[in-house]
Amino acid sequence: MSRNGIFVSWFIRDIPRPEGGGGKSNCSWDLVLAKLRDLQHEDGSVTLEYDDGRKEYDKSLSVHAQNDHYFIVFNDTENGQPFRRVSFDENIPWSEYEMQGADWDARIIFTDYELVYDVFKQFFDTLNIVSPRLYP
Repeated sequence: MSRNGIFVSWFIRDIPRPEGGGGKSNCSWDLVLAKLRDLQHEDGSVTLEYDDGRKEYDKSLSVHAQNDHYFIVFNDTENGQPFRRVSFDENIPWSEYEMQGADWDARIIFTDYELVYDVFKQFFDTLNIVSPRLYP
């Protein structure tokens, strides 16, 4: 199934183009799933963006990966105001984790690939995400 208004983009290090980087409008779930699988044990990112032409409904979901470690960023709008939610585990003590050349709060980094699949599938199907693992 293809979804109008959804654009997928990806960059996967060490995979030559066009497979390792690019983008496609009105993409199918099969393409999104293929890029998520390509990313699973690699370094890079996959992003879904939704744009129906009205700024107040712009949304995006990104996963960044390195060495089977991931973090997710979800950008949305509520009551005309943009907001961002990120993967977060409050049970992990604060520390820094180096990923993709930057230091990140280790509480946003996770190794559960199923979470990546679940939130991307939910976003593709509903344009929304409901997950206790995304904060705030």
